[in-house]
Amino acid sequence: MTGSEAVSEKPSLYDRLGGVYSIATVVEDLIDRIMVDSRLNANPRVDEAHHKVPPAGFKYLVTEMLCWAAGGPQRYSGRSMEESHRRQVRFAASYRTDALRRITLGGGSWKRPLRSISRA
Repeated sequence: MTGSEAVSEKPSLYDRLGGVYSIATVVEDLIDRIMVDSRLNANPRVDEAHHKVPPAGFKYLVTEMLCWAAGGPQRYSGRSMEESHRRQVRFAASYRTDALRRITLGGGSWKRPLRSISRA
């Protein structure tokens, strides 16, 4: 066995997050919060976009996209981000970041569904 064979490959982010079921658990909670948050839905175009598709379909596409982005086997099948958000007026980055931080860190039904991510 050579030295290069002895070194194991580092697990992908997808694997370190726990795979599709763990990612879907977080997406489920996050989308439930986003869909009803009055701060995000104050923009009529965002509110309209949140209610164009059933929540289950939106959750599916977000889960699919995050799994793909994290190195999982899924492939995102939705429209491009440019096409999906073309009509929406963008919030200032600081407002958007602050609003999402408050939503995601404000507590929830899940404690920590993702397995700890090891640095090894």
